[in-house]
Formats: sequence, structure tokens, C-alpha cells
Amino acid sequence: MKNKLRFAVEAEGLGKAYRIYASPGRRMLEGLSLGRLKGHKEFWALRDANFRLTPGSSIGLCGANGAGKSTLLKLLAGTTAPTCGRYRIDGRVASLLELGAGFHMEFTGRANIVMNAVMMGFSRREVLSKMDQIIDFAELGPYIDEPVRTYSSGMGLRLGFAVAVSVDPDVLIIDEVFAVGDMYFQKKCIDKIYEFKKRNKTILFCSHSLYDVRQLCDDAIWLDHGKTMAQGDSVFVTNEYSAFQRHHIGDQGEVLADQFPEKVTQEERARRPDLPSIVDARIYRAGTDEEVYQITSGESIEIRIWWKNPTPEETPIQIGTAFMRQDMTTCGGMGTHLDEFYVRGKQGCLVLHVPEIRLLSGQFLVPILLLDEEGVHRYQEFLMPDNLTVRVNTREVGLFRLDHSWEVADYDVPRTVAVQDEGEGA
Repeated sequence: MKNKLRFAVEAEGLGKAYRIYASPGRRMLEGLSLGRLKGHKEFWALRDANFRLTPGSSIGLCGANGAGKSTLLKLLAGTTAPTCGRYRIDGRVASLLELGAGFHMEFTGRANIVMNAVMMGFSRREVLSKMDQIIDFAELGPYIDEPVRTYSSGMGLRLGFAVAVSVDPDVLIIDEVFAVGDMYFQKKCIDKIYEFKKRNKTILFCSHSLYDVRQLCDDAIWLDHGKTMAQGDSVFVTNEYSAFQRHHIGDQGEVLADQFPEKVTQEERARRPDLPSIVDARIYRAGTDEEVYQITSGESIEIRIWWKNPTPEETPIQIGTAFMRQDMTTCGGMGTHLDEFYVRGKQGCLVLHVPEIRLLSGQFLVPILLLDEEGVHRYQEFLMPDNLTVRVNTREVGLFRLDHSWEVADYDVPRTVAVQDEGEGA
């Protein structure tokens, strides 16, 4: 008989609902009626979470505030009970969900170490044997014997993380702990997590930093209003969430109209069919007739723009376009007037070639602007049938992929720096 695959963490149909009462009276009425009169509404913080983690794997949770990330981690840590579904964790669990969570503010740091570790299921003897190691990692010095209420948030983080990692759990649950603390301690925490990964420990990590999720986690889950929107490879999931995150608010036409006030109104355009106009515009994979709006960074595309201008002598035109992030940041703009390329004739198809596009992951508006001869006033703005979604297969960050290379060279230290170092060591 074959052995079944052992999972460190399993979740199946996991969900959590909270009761929301309009007033204390409603709560009391429901209690007095023994539940026959319903006085609450249900708010589902998490619905139907499903995943399995093998020992040594790591998974990151991403999503906006209120997406259900912390709720999922609290369920797995055992600090709250699920409304539906089930989960199983194989081995010891240590969690760091909130700064100072589980600490008694009047107890000293040393006493809180013992109390926290015992709550995690460790004996007092085990804790005392690791006491020096925990104190050394936290680097609190004499403050270890001071009440926790006197600690700063960064000091509380140091103590909490030191306890969580020093008890050597099989599964480590971390919720947004790198937002506080100095750079040195953040580096120390990350090094410890990588050490855990090398030792085949399982990690569940929640962060608003997509960079951290990509670098630390093999897989990821994107949650939105308690529902799983994407799940799988961390690069793929963070790309999906990044594109969603940048999705603009409001109607595209309204947003662009605010950005580029139109010179000619729609009423005037209807009265004057002799005005220039954009007939259509589409994005194609370079050298083909394949219309495409989802590409991978590094691919080549063509933007084809069909225009007409019944009176080119009276109304000479220019055409421009741009790649605009959803917060209306222009990531790159091009125009015929900028390249001294003249659009002549009464109609035609203008093709803009964009080889090996270097945009990194995100969703971008691609407006087509019909401009006057100086490229200042806008006759018309035309929106593509869809936004352009760019994905990446690497862990690069930022807006653009930059050409670069690395080397180790034998250059001397600049004289000014060398003088400072000598002075400091004197």
C-alpha cells in the first residue's frame, strides 16, 4: 500500500462569518428569544478557502485591507473558530499575528517569553533552556526585565518574533510584521525565515508588500472581500493582484476627459462631419493580425490607428498615444509631433511599432489622442476596446525593465570615502 502524501497544512472550504447587530437591543432580543428572533446580519470575512501545503513550502497572502488575510491566519493559528469548513496542521505552530498579541503589558519581557511559549504548547523547562537564545535574538538588553508597557512597537516586535522563531515550530504563521522595526532587524527576520525554509519548515506569510511575497514565498493566494481571486505561483498571483490594484476608479472616458480637456464638443462634431476623427484603434501582436490585450513583458506589439480628415489643408493633425497606469500616471507617451512624423491625407492607417515592450506587470490605459498641428489641443480621444495587461515571468519590480549587467571589478575606494574611514577608525 502506497503512503499518502503528507501535508503540513490543509484547509478545505474554510470560512468565517461574524454576527453584526444594529444595536445592543437587537442582540439582547435575539438572546432572550433563544435565537427564534434573528437580530443580526452575517458578515463573511472569509469564504471557501482551499489549499494544501507540503512540508518546507511557503505561501503568501495578498489583498487589500479587509480582504480576509488576517482572518485566515487567525483560523489557522487557532485564535478563532471557523464557521464552516475544516483545517489540519501537522506539527507545532508558532504565530505572530499582531504586535504585542498575547503579551501581558504589566509583565516583564522575560515573564512574557515564558507565558507566550507555554501558550504555544511548550514546557517551562523547554522555554528556560532557550531563554538566553531568545533574549539574544530580541536584543533588548536590560529592557528584557522591564514591563512590556514601556516598550516601543519595534521592541514589542523584536520580542514577539524572537519567541515565535526560537521555539522551533514546524509551521510559522506571520502577519505583516516587517512594517515595524529598523532595517537591521528586518534583515535579521528575513534571514531567519530563509533559515526556516532551508530546514524544511512551512511558512504562511501575509504582507502588503508584493515584493516580499514574491521573494519569500513559493505560492500565493490573493483574497478580496473574503473570496479567493487567484491562487498558485507567487509571481503569477502577485502580477494578477498588481494589475487589479491599479484598476482605475470611475469611467475611463471621464477620467481621461479631466486629464485632456477636449477642444471640440460632441455636439459640434455631430454638426460638422468635416472635422478630423479617429475611426478605430486596436493593439496587435507585432507582424500579425492577432489582436492582443494581454502580453508578457518583452513582447513586441503594434498599435494600428485608423483616422480620417476630410479637410487636411484646413485642419492638419497629429496623433499621440500613451501607456497610462490606472492612477493616471503616464508611464510613456509617444506622438507624431514629437518624432516629426507628419500625418497627411484624408484618411489612412497609422501604425506605431513598439518592439520588446519593457513595461513590467500592471494594467495600462492606452488612449489615442487626435491633436492639432502643434500637438497641444485635443480634437478627440479614443479608447481601446480593452486595457493592456502586462505580465512578467521574473521577480523584477518597478514600472520598467531596465537594461543592466553586473560585474566584480578591482576599483580603488574613492579618496574622500577612504579619508573618512581612516578618521573614524583613528
